[in-house]
Amino acid sequence: MKKTLKPASLLFNFLSLILFFIVGLYVAGVMEAGKNQGLAGGAIVLGWGVLFAGIAFILSFFVTRYVAHKKIVWLNIIFGALIFIIYGVKFFEFQQKKSETYKNQEQLEKKPTAPAIDAEPTAMLYEEDTLLYLTNTIQQGQSTSMGMGFFSPNFYENPVLYFYGNPNLEKGIQEHMPYDSITFKRNKYNSFNIATAPPWLVPEHLKLDYDMLYFKIESITEDFAEVVVNTSNGQTSYINKRSGKIIYWPEFLLSVNSVEFYPNSKEKVRERSFETASIVQTSYQFMKPIKIKGDWAQVVLLDSNFQKIGDGWIQWKKGNKLLITYNLLS
Repeated sequence: MKKTLKPASLLFNFLSLILFFIVGLYVAGVMEAGKNQGLAGGAIVLGWGVLFAGIAFILSFFVTRYVAHKKIVWLNIIFGALIFIIYGVKFFEFQQKKSETYKNQEQLEKKPTAPAIDAEPTAMLYEEDTLLYLTNTIQQGQSTSMGMGFFSPNFYENPVLYFYGNPNLEKGIQEHMPYDSITFKRNKYNSFNIATAPPWLVPEHLKLDYDMLYFKIESITEDFAEVVVNTSNGQTSYINKRSGKIIYWPEFLLSVNSVEFYPNSKEKVRERSFETASIVQTSYQFMKPIKIKGDWAQVVLLDSNFQKIGDGWIQWKKGNKLLITYNLLS
C-alpha cells in the first residue's frame, strides 16, 4: 500500500489518466464514433476519452503496486514526454488554423470583384482555388431585398449540395436530375472547406471557419427551396430543403450578434412597437434582438463593451424591404 502512495506512483496515476483520455479521443476520431450524430457527436467522442481514461486510471494502481519503482519513474518520463509532444503538435496546429482564419477574414474584407457569370454550369473550381474564388467574390453587407429567410446546408451529414433547375413540383426529389453541385471536404483541422463549386456561386454569406454558409430563400415547396446562388445577378436555383436547415427571418435575427440601422436611416428606437410611439433617447452602440413581433423587434441596447444600457422596439422590415443591417459575428 505504501508503494502506491509514493509521489512517483501518484504521478503515474495522473499521467495515465491524462494520456489515455487523449488516446480515447484519438481512437474515437479514427473510428468516426461521432459521425452523423449531430449535437450528440461531441458527447460521444468525449465519452470515449472518459472510458479510456477510467480504465487506464484503475489499471495504473495495479501497475504501481506490482512494477518496480525504477520502472515507474521511467514510465512517468515516457508518459510525460508523450503528453508534451501531443500538446506541442496540437498547439502548433491551432496556431496555423488561427493564422489561416485571419487570412480568410482579410480576403473577405477586400472589395468584391465581379465573378464570371454564366447561366449554364461550366468547369468546376477545385480545392484551394475554390475558397480563394468565393472569398474574393462574396458580397459584403446585405441586400435590402429580404426573401423569406436563409438556407444553411448541413455539410456534416451531406457532403454534397445539389442544385436543380426548374423542377416539376408535382414530382419528388428522386425524380429530378441535378445540374450542378457544391462538394464539402474536411481539412486537416477537422473543419470543412468547399472542395468544388460552380464558378457562378456567390452565396449571401460564406465563412466556413465559423461553419457559416447561407443562401437567401426566395420560395419554398414541399421538397425544394429556391435560393439565390449568385447575389451579384440574382440567379436562383432549387435545392433539397431537407439537406440543411431552413431559417426564417425571425429565428435568424434572434441568432445574430447585433443589428444596426442603415446609414442615413430615419428609423428610430421606440418605446413600443408602433411608429407613433415615443423615441428612446438612450445613446447606444449596438442593438441585440430578443423578440420578434410582426414587422417589429424588441431589442436590447448595448454600449461599446456589449453591456446592456437600455431597451426598446425597432421596425426591422416594411413590406418586403429590410430596414436594418445585421452582424453575424462580433
